[in-house]
Amino acid sequence: MFAENDMVEFKREPSKALMKTVIAFANTHGGVIYIGIEDDGTVCGIDDPEAAMLAFTNCIRDSIKPDASVVVQCEVLEKDGKQLVGVRVERGAKRPYYLASKGMRPEGVYVRQGAASYMATEAEIREMLKQAEGFYHEDGRSLQQDLTFDYTRKAFAEHGMELGSAQMRSLGLTDEDGQFTNLGLLFSDQCSSAMKLAAFFGTKRTKFRGRTETEGSLLKQVEEALDFLAKYTDYETKFVDMRRVDYEDFPPDATREALFNAVVHRDYAVPAASLISVLDDRLEITSHGGLPGGASMEEFQMDVSVPRNPKLAAIFYRLGLIEAYGTGIVRMFEAYEGSDVAPEFHITPNLFRVVLPNRNRPPEGPLVRAATHSLQETAAEVDLGNADMSAPAEGARQAAVNSELERQEQLVLTMIELDGPLKRQAIQERTDFSQATLLRILKRLMEKGLIRAEGNTRRRVYAAEA
Repeated sequence: MFAENDMVEFKREPSKALMKTVIAFANTHGGVIYIGIEDDGTVCGIDDPEAAMLAFTNCIRDSIKPDASVVVQCEVLEKDGKQLVGVRVERGAKRPYYLASKGMRPEGVYVRQGAASYMATEAEIREMLKQAEGFYHEDGRSLQQDLTFDYTRKAFAEHGMELGSAQMRSLGLTDEDGQFTNLGLLFSDQCSSAMKLAAFFGTKRTKFRGRTETEGSLLKQVEEALDFLAKYTDYETKFVDMRRVDYEDFPPDATREALFNAVVHRDYAVPAASLISVLDDRLEITSHGGLPGGASMEEFQMDVSVPRNPKLAAIFYRLGLIEAYGTGIVRMFEAYEGSDVAPEFHITPNLFRVVLPNRNRPPEGPLVRAATHSLQETAAEVDLGNADMSAPAEGARQAAVNSELERQEQLVLTMIELDGPLKRQAIQERTDFSQATLLRILKRLMEKGLIRAEGNTRRRVYAAEA
């Protein structure tokens, strides 16, 4: 099936508005724009593709900074006797790319999510700048310098390790001037980068079994999180070869790997808590920060490690909390071998969610699938000159529509869960949705009991259901 997705865009005719899509592709994972195709996939063609191609490339040079023309290739195609222009945009090396008229601000920088381009957040812009400069947030000097390390020192002592001034310097907890770094803040007793944990009855977030919020050193937080998960996750007793075996709902290895992966790869420049939810049919762990360093999900599923916080990961490794770098995702899948279910991943440019299904209670319906797309599959789909652009069957077309609606709802729901309550305008400013589209998404989420509206029309905000 050939349809719009995170790396394919259809447009009837060239326009300056397409510069947002070029920027979004260049800032994310690249993609292809087909000019001369309606949004529904109908080939309409364009009258003078050569002139359109020239005007389009000139517009890119004039409208986008840094110069994005070096990552753009245009080609005239023919389909159903009509001529098209195919525009292939590679992921750029000089990100963030932005509209010259708007500058390097959220209203000028765009990224791609699903079949839409939306304004980047300030955190996303900072992340792109850090990647371009090779800067890690953990290396920055902490704004808070009155720090203590009682819990971390105790944890180090239990592993036969010291944590004096020399060790703190070598580990990166202090800088060359003896000042505490952001990494030092994360391991201090004053760390405010919390985790919110909740357990619910049933498969919806309507009635709490228990909830808590962690604080202090990351080592203390992960210990408290593991204790919470041990308390609110169950097991099923089975008999194997006449022996009683307790078969946990969520494989312990997968649970630990998912938790530590969220801690190690979280974007701590964003002052918002990670969310951990235990429901009857699944365990969800959501943290800020998409795939670091522009890595793809395919690379994460291989033995490839691109830690957002390499010094934090090194400390966890020395304490024996994580295995060799790059094996966490693989170990999660291995923990589910022999089960009818497997881990799932929901990824946006600034969020990462791991869903561990209950292997003792398979869900009645499919869980929301990850908004990821195989780069190999996409490359095959958008092969200029060889793409199959035949109209899909009605059933397949409807499935694509349903999948896109699901991705839109997941994007808005996760945004509200982590940063809410939010006004409609605040949500709209962070997406490419029109007001009418966003209102429909919010209505569907309320009908499903996932969010609620609070306040009158002027002051209305949307909050996740408890």
